Amino acid sequence: MKFSSLFRVELGRLFRSRLTWAVLGITAAAPAVGFTFYCPLSGSMNSTALANPALGGSLAGALVFALLTVLELDRVHSSHTDVLTDSMISPLAAEVCRTLALLTAASAAAAAAMIIWMPVTASLTGAVFRPGLCAAVYLLVMLPSLWFSILFTAAVYQLVQRLDITLAAFVGFFLLSLSAWRENWLLRWVNPALAYLSDDFGNNRRLMSLGWNRLFWLLLLGGIWCLCLLCTRRYGRGAFGSLLRNARMLYLPVIGIMLTVTGVLVYVKQPFLDHSKKEIDYDAHYNFDYNEHVTYSAISVDARPSLFTGFFEATASYTLHNDSGQPQTISFWLNPGYKVKSVTAGGKPVPFRDLQNDDINKKTIELDIPADEDMELAIEYGGFPQEWNILSLFQGQCEISRDYIYLAHQDFSPMPRDFFENTAEEPPLTAKITLPDGLKPVLFSTDTVEAGKSEAGSTQWILHASGWSLILYAGDYISEHIDAAGLNVEFFYSAKHRRVMEECNVNDTLKQVFEYCTDHYGPLFFYGEEGMRLIEIGATGGGYAAGGASVMGEDSFSEAGLKDPLKGAGGSEVMAHEIIHQWWGLGNMIESSYTGDPWSSEGLTVYTTYRMMKELYGADYAQKYYVDVWQSRADDYYQDFYVRNPQFLSALPEKYKADIANSQSTVRQYCEMPLKILKAEKLVGGEEAMDRILAGLFTGETNPSYPYLTWQDFLQACNLTEEDLNLE
Repeated sequence: MKFSSLFRVELGRLFRSRLTWAVLGITAAAPAVGFTFYCPLSGSMNSTALANPALGGSLAGALVFALLTVLELDRVHSSHTDVLTDSMISPLAAEVCRTLALLTAASAAAAAAMIIWMPVTASLTGAVFRPGLCAAVYLLVMLPSLWFSILFTAAVYQLVQRLDITLAAFVGFFLLSLSAWRENWLLRWVNPALAYLSDDFGNNRRLMSLGWNRLFWLLLLGGIWCLCLLCTRRYGRGAFGSLLRNARMLYLPVIGIMLTVTGVLVYVKQPFLDHSKKEIDYDAHYNFDYNEHVTYSAISVDARPSLFTGFFEATASYTLHNDSGQPQTISFWLNPGYKVKSVTAGGKPVPFRDLQNDDINKKTIELDIPADEDMELAIEYGGFPQEWNILSLFQGQCEISRDYIYLAHQDFSPMPRDFFENTAEEPPLTAKITLPDGLKPVLFSTDTVEAGKSEAGSTQWILHASGWSLILYAGDYISEHIDAAGLNVEFFYSAKHRRVMEECNVNDTLKQVFEYCTDHYGPLFFYGEEGMRLIEIGATGGGYAAGGASVMGEDSFSEAGLKDPLKGAGGSEVMAHEIIHQWWGLGNMIESSYTGDPWSSEGLTVYTTYRMMKELYGADYAQKYYVDVWQSRADDYYQDFYVRNPQFLSALPEKYKADIANSQSTVRQYCEMPLKILKAEKLVGGEEAMDRILAGLFTGETNPSYPYLTWQDFLQACNLTEEDLNLE
C-alpha cells in the first residue's frame, strides 16, 4: 500500500473513533480554562481575552492529546493485531502515518478552537480586536503545544512501548515546563513566556520571540521522534535489535540527527537576548578612565528601520575634536545585537574592534581615530536589537513594527562612552527617519520632531534632541494640549483611545488634576522649561519620568481599567486617578515593606482622587462613591474566612494562596489604606492640616538621600502611631 493511501486510511479510522471526537471537543472548548482557572496575564484586553484563553487551551489540549496519542499507538500492540498488520505493511510506515494523523487531528482541533473563540474575543476586546493577531496567537501558542505533546509522547512510546511509562514521562515533561523550566523562556513548551499583549501598539517582537521558542521545540522534538522511530519493533526484536535493523535506512537517522542538531543551534544562537553577566555591577560598568583629549560637538543619525523584519540599519556621524595631536582610542556603547559594518574619519576607514563584552544590555566598540584636530566620524551599523537577558520572560520592549517603535539610547545610536561634550550646553543630536503615515514619532523629554519630505504612504521625520542619546516612540499617536496650573501639558495617546478619551473629557480631567495637585502638594520635579509631556507607551504597569516628560503604560487607559470602581466612580475619575500617580508613584516614590503591604502609591492616590472629587462634586458624592465603597470592601475583607483564620490560608496550594493574597492586597491598598489616611486626616485636624503634611512629604526633604516615602515617614509627619489608625 502506498504511503499516501495508508495515511488516508489511518486518518479516516482516527476520525471514526468516538474517543477522537471527544478529545477534539475538549480541546475546542479548552480555551474556556483561560477565562476561569488559568489567567496568568492581565493589563490589557488582548492579554485577558486572547492570550489567556490560548494559554489555557494549550495546557488542557496538550494533556488530552498526549492521552489520545498513547492510547492510539498502544491500541495495535495491546490487542496483538500488530502481528497481522506488520505482515502487510511496514511497521515504520504505520507508525509514521499514525503520528501524522494525530498531528492532523490536533491541527483541526486548534483551528476549531480558534474559529469558535474568535467571535468571543472580538466581542470582549471591541475596538482593539485584530483578526490577524488573534489567529497568530492561537497558531503560535495553542497549536504547537498540541503537536509537541504528540511528538514527545510518540517518541517515548516508540522507545519503551509501555503505556504506563509513556504517560509518566509525559507528566514529567509537562510539569518541567510549569516548574523547573519556568524561568527559561526557550524551554517553556506548554506555557510559553508571553507576558503581555498590547491593545494599542505592536506585538511583533513578542510574537517573533514566541515563534522562535516554537521553532526550537519543533526541530528538537522532530529530531528526537525520528531517532526514536528507529526503535519501532520489527521481526519480534526488542528496541536495540530493531534500531540496528531500521538504521540501515540511513536517511532516517540522518534526518533525526540533523533536526536535533539544528534545534540545539536554534537554542544556542537565539537572536532576541544579549549575553550580559547575570551579576549586575554598576560600579564596575561605569568606572573607567575618560579620554580628555577627545570631545564631540554634534551627532547626526540617518536611521533606516525595517518595519517588517524588526531589523535596524543606520549611519551615525559625530563631529569630533582631538586636541592631542596624536592618534587616540575612543569607545562607544552599542546594543549587543548590532554589528558595526564600517567606520570612517574624514571619509577614510579607521580600525575598530567589537569587544563582545555584553553587560547591562550594552557592548563596547573601540576605534582608533587619527591625529586630525577636527574630523567627521561616521559609523555604519545595524542588526536585530537584543534585549537584556535578565528580562527574558518579559520580552517585547525593542519593538520595530508597522504598529509601534521603541528605541532608546544604545538601541538607536552608538553612545559616546569615554569622551566628553565640548559645549556648555548639551550638543545637538539630529536624526532622520522615514515612517509610514500611520506612525507618528514622539521623543521623550522636551525634544521635538518635525515633518520632512513626504512620499506616497510615508513621511520623513527630523528628530531634534540633545546629548548623547535619545528615546524614540512611534505609534498612531494623537495629542491634546492643555494649559493647567500655568503649565503647558501635552498628552500623547493612541488613536484607538480617542473615543474613550472623549468620553472621559481628557482635557478637563488633565486640567483639574494638574491644578488640584499642584495647588495642594506642589509642582512635579520633572517639569521642563516649555511644559510637560505625557506619553502613553506600549507597556503595562507603572512608568517613569525625567526632563519634562513622563510615560504611562497603556493599561492606565484601558476600557476595563477605566471601569474599576476602586479607582473612581467613572472613566474620567479613574483617568484622574492614573494621572495623580504622577505625584504619588513618580513624583514621590512609595516604599512598601513587603509584598501586599497596604502602604503603597495606591492609597495616597485613591485618597487624593477622593479629595479632588469632593471639591468638585460635594461631600455627599464623595461619601457615596468613595468612602462608602472603601468601607464596604474593608468590612468584607475583615469578615473574610482566611483573614480571620490565617492558619488555613497557609495550608492551601500555592496557586490558590497567591490568588487570595492578591485579592486581599487589592482591598488593603485601595480601600483599607485610604480609610486609614482619612482617619489620620481627622486626627491631625482636618483636610487643610493633612494637605500641609502631604505637601511637606512630597518635597522629599524628610530624607533627601533616599526619597522613598515610607509608612513610618507618614506616621511621624502626622505625629501618630500605627495603633492610632487601626480601623474599628
